[in-house]
Amino acid sequence: MLSSFQLSVPADARYRVLAPEVAAKYAALAGCSDDDARAVLTEVEAAAAQMAASGDDIAVSFAAAAGELVVTLSCAGRSTTVRRAAAGVE
Repeated sequence: MLSSFQLSVPADARYRVLAPEVAAKYAALAGCSDDDARAVLTEVEAAAAQMAASGDDIAVSFAAAAGELVVTLSCAGRSTTVRRAAAGVE
Protein backbone atom coordinates (compact mmCIF):
# COMPACT_ATOMS: atom_id res chain seq x y z
CA MET A 1 0.00 0.00 0.00
CA LEU A 2 1.26 3.44 -0.92
CA SER A 3 1.22 5.90 1.99
CA SER A 4 -0.55 9.22 1.80
CA PHE A 5 1.44 12.33 2.64
CA GLN A 6 1.49 16.11 2.40
CA LEU A 7 4.09 18.50 1.07
CA SER A 8 4.30 22.27 1.27
CA VAL A 9 6.25 24.15 -1.40
CA PRO A 10 7.02 27.86 -1.68
CA ALA A 11 5.36 29.75 -4.53
CA ASP A 12 8.80 30.73 -5.89
CA ALA A 13 9.36 28.87 -9.19
CA ARG A 14 12.75 27.56 -8.00
CA TYR A 15 10.99 25.46 -5.36
CA ARG A 16 7.51 25.10 -6.84
CA VAL A 17 8.95 22.69 -9.43
CA LEU A 18 9.16 20.08 -6.68
CA ALA A 19 5.37 19.62 -6.56
CA PRO A 20 4.92 18.27 -10.12
CA GLU A 21 8.11 16.20 -9.94
CA VAL A 22 6.99 14.52 -6.71
CA ALA A 23 3.47 14.06 -8.14
CA ALA A 24 4.83 12.28 -11.22
CA LYS A 25 7.00 9.98 -9.12
CA TYR A 26 4.08 9.22 -6.78
CA ALA A 27 1.89 8.47 -9.82
CA ALA A 28 4.49 6.02 -11.13
CA LEU A 29 4.73 4.32 -7.73
CA ALA A 30 0.92 4.08 -7.65
CA GLY A 31 0.95 2.14 -10.92
CA CYS A 32 -0.12 4.87 -13.32
CA SER A 33 1.02 4.47 -16.90
CA ASP A 34 3.93 6.59 -18.12
CA ASP A 35 1.49 8.75 -20.09
CA ASP A 36 -0.71 9.26 -17.02
CA ALA A 37 2.32 10.10 -14.84
CA ARG A 38 3.38 12.74 -17.39
CA ALA A 39 -0.19 14.09 -17.48
CA VAL A 40 -0.20 14.33 -13.67
CA LEU A 41 3.10 16.25 -13.82
CA THR A 42 1.67 18.67 -16.42
CA GLU A 43 -1.61 19.24 -14.55
CA VAL A 44 0.06 19.73 -11.16
CA GLU A 45 2.61 22.07 -12.74
CA ALA A 46 -0.15 24.20 -14.28
CA ALA A 47 -2.22 24.28 -11.09
CA ALA A 48 0.80 25.24 -8.96
CA ALA A 49 1.76 28.00 -11.40
CA GLN A 50 -1.73 29.51 -11.18
CA MET A 51 -1.72 29.34 -7.38
CA ALA A 52 1.74 30.86 -7.13
CA ALA A 53 0.40 34.31 -7.98
CA SER A 54 -0.76 34.65 -4.37
CA GLY A 55 2.82 34.33 -3.14
CA ASP A 56 1.71 31.92 -0.41
CA ASP A 57 3.10 28.43 0.09
CA ILE A 58 1.24 25.70 -1.79
CA ALA A 59 0.04 22.67 0.18
CA VAL A 60 0.02 19.46 -1.83
CA SER A 61 -1.55 16.25 -0.55
CA PHE A 62 -1.00 12.86 -2.14
CA ALA A 63 -3.25 9.82 -1.72
CA ALA A 64 -3.79 6.56 -3.56
CA ALA A 65 -6.63 4.18 -2.77
CA ALA A 66 -9.35 2.19 -4.47
CA GLY A 67 -7.48 2.21 -7.77
CA GLU A 68 -7.19 5.98 -7.90
CA LEU A 69 -4.42 8.52 -7.47
CA VAL A 70 -5.49 11.85 -5.97
CA VAL A 71 -3.26 14.94 -5.77
CA THR A 72 -4.83 18.01 -4.18
CA LEU A 73 -3.21 21.44 -4.26
CA SER A 74 -4.37 24.22 -1.90
CA CYS A 75 -3.26 27.81 -1.57
CA ALA A 76 -4.83 31.07 -0.42
CA GLY A 77 -8.31 29.59 -0.07
CA ARG A 78 -8.27 27.88 -3.47
CA SER A 79 -7.84 24.21 -4.23
CA THR A 80 -7.72 21.91 -7.21
CA THR A 81 -7.55 18.13 -7.49
CA VAL A 82 -5.85 15.95 -10.08
CA ARG A 83 -7.12 12.35 -10.36
CA ARG A 84 -5.92 9.36 -12.36
CA ALA A 85 -6.58 5.63 -12.40
CA ALA A 86 -3.82 3.84 -10.52
CA ALA A 87 -3.49 0.12 -11.18
CA GLY A 88 -1.03 -0.41 -8.33
CA VAL A 89 -3.34 0.54 -5.43
CA GLU A 90 -6.37 -1.12 -3.92
